[in-house]
Amino acid sequence: MANVDFQNIADLKREDVDNRVRSYFENRAPGYNSFSDNVPSKELTDKGYRIAMWVTRPGGHTAFLPSASDFNAAVSPQTQSMYIFPTHYALPMVFQGNVVRGLMRDQKDNIGGQGLNSTLQLYADTATKRIEMMFYGDGTGALAYSSSTISSTGSATLNCTTAAAATPGQTKGARRLENNGAVYNAINTSTGAVRGSFTVTTLGASSCTINVIAGTISSGDPIVDANSYNRWFRGLGWIVSDQNRTLQGLPTSSYPDLNAPVVDLAGAVLTPAAFENIKATLRTRNNEAVAADDMSCYITPGQMSVLKKQGYSLGWYDRGGEGGDTVKGVAKNYSDGDTRFIEAADNDEDRAYLVKNDCVGRWEEMPFGEYNFDQQTWRMVLGSNQTGSDDYQRAIGMCAQIGIYLPRGTAFIKRASLSGVVTQVTSGPI
Repeated sequence: MANVDFQNIADLKREDVDNRVRSYFENRAPGYNSFSDNVPSKELTDKGYRIAMWVTRPGGHTAFLPSASDFNAAVSPQTQSMYIFPTHYALPMVFQGNVVRGLMRDQKDNIGGQGLNSTLQLYADTATKRIEMMFYGDGTGALAYSSSTISSTGSATLNCTTAAAATPGQTKGARRLENNGAVYNAINTSTGAVRGSFTVTTLGASSCTINVIAGTISSGDPIVDANSYNRWFRGLGWIVSDQNRTLQGLPTSSYPDLNAPVVDLAGAVLTPAAFENIKATLRTRNNEAVAADDMSCYITPGQMSVLKKQGYSLGWYDRGGEGGDTVKGVAKNYSDGDTRFIEAADNDEDRAYLVKNDCVGRWEEMPFGEYNFDQQTWRMVLGSNQTGSDDYQRAIGMCAQIGIYLPRGTAFIKRASLSGVVTQVTSGPI
């Protein structure tokens, strides 16, 4: 005689389903959203946008004697222009017809009301997240930098950089690489050519397991989305920099005033003194007492925590006061004058960017949204015979650029110590 177990009656019971569809990742974009909210947008076409400036003063200063009163030769001032052009980004989506129809049905059939609109919102959030990552970048589109050399196709371990560095983008390890089938390119920076292509098979923090589809990978190669190298907008890592580069059409080696002032900590701990030093640099460079006032600072939660922890032992200890004999821990907030701190985990872990909002700009050929000149919500995929199919596509993205009017209105701190600092690599998956 057999006991009745649950498998015997399983068909009589309804399956319990969580009414919420939960996400394993986060899609927040505090930095780019703050920038977009506080910086005016201007229209832009492929013709470009020109910013004119004086690059040299007039000359001919003369100190003379009455007996030799000839003035020196006049020296003319000189103008120059910077140019801003749009870059283009898209996130495509293709759905089978039965999926679209299923998601459009009565919401009671969808867990937690996760119908078509909620699914499309995931795409919008995902695109916004990628834009947020690129907001702190240099326009190369680098998601990671390889510290491995891989010479053959097939399965391999890709190690990625995590240390503070003179150039941006080096601190994120492999956290931005996803195992969703997307193809990534390793780039030969000497030529700009694709050195190798791969997909990720197992996620990781500082390293991940990949399948090399073609070519090879060298140590130091930037890792980018397929066919995307040097096609992103120039982020804070480019427009706020002390490195010689071409900024909006002008070589900063010839026009060094286009470089931003910097405090290079060279591996030292970030401190309030570093902020005072960079603000003093701004006041000195601009010869203006208010040059460092009313700035936005983009900083990671980990480095913000470093600043807060340095003051935990400096609070008042008052037995008779409100706190009694309770020792207070680390303060919840950190302030530095009227600087607005934007805690953004996708910022480089070793950097803090200070920006006056009226010294930077945002230009849009097409604001973030749907590509739909034809005003169609869904477009039928024509299929291999060009006669149509039951597959449907749409795409979202933007054609835009961020740029800078006045580099002397920005500054940054780089190469802050990461020892013991919470980072995206150490805190878990994104």
